[in-house]
Amino acid sequence: MVNCRKVLELYFEGVSQRTISSSTGHSRNTVSEVVQRAKKLGLESLNDTMTNSWLEAFLFPEKQAIEKGYCKCQR
Repeated sequence: MVNCRKVLELYFEGVSQRTISSSTGHSRNTVSEVVQRAKKLGLESLNDTMTNSWLEAFLFPEKQAIEKGYCKCQR
């Protein structure tokens, strides 16, 4: 599970993506993906209501649908 909140907290503090990657244990690609999606959705800061679970659902809605078995994927 990606700790989106920690990644974004560090990013908004001005920490480099490479440093975020090494401090959180996530790949640079994962860190980059979280940051890019946050930018695309206009997220510029965090507040107390934005839990890690909320951020994951907000940034990666397609993953939530698959994990809960609601995906209308063609097979």
